[in-house]
Amino acid sequence: MSNKPVFDYATKMNDAVTSLRQFGHSVPALMLVYTAIDQMAWLSVPKERATGADFKRWVEKYMHGNNPLPVSADELWAARNGLLHTGTAESSDNLRDTAVRKVYYTVGNVVNTVNNDQSVVFINVGELSHHFITGVMWFMSDLEADAELSRNALSKLKRMLVERGLEEV
Repeated sequence: MSNKPVFDYATKMNDAVTSLRQFGHSVPALMLVYTAIDQMAWLSVPKERATGADFKRWVEKYMHGNNPLPVSADELWAARNGLLHTGTAESSDNLRDTAVRKVYYTVGNVVNTVNNDQSVVFINVGELSHHFITGVMWFMSDLEADAELSRNALSKLKRMLVERGLEEV
């Protein structure tokens, strides 16, 4: 059984992120990256609903495993929650645990050279997108090696919403 539909879906998500970024829509692009990570995490677990722990596990295994990010999986989860729920860098995770830094973003070639606030970490939007698609490649390797994981992912993918008649997963 081919896992190509999973890769094709992730590629479409990444293409949408790239399009948003090209037109200067960095915040919606970030929202879509976090959504794509959520969806890949859901495809990676046998249970019906994925949790924050599943998101973090997917980030650790596929996005950090071979090419670490400057942010932790906990920080990405907090950043995701802040951005998707309130449009801010703050989430209840940052308030509850000061070790979980707020994530701020740079775009293009902008690099943060000075950060005097230990409660904040910076990541480039393009770098985060790149780590996502690289993570998908590692996930694809696991799908190829594990028939049960592959069956689960493909079964869930068939339930995902796509533009019927325009696209086929």
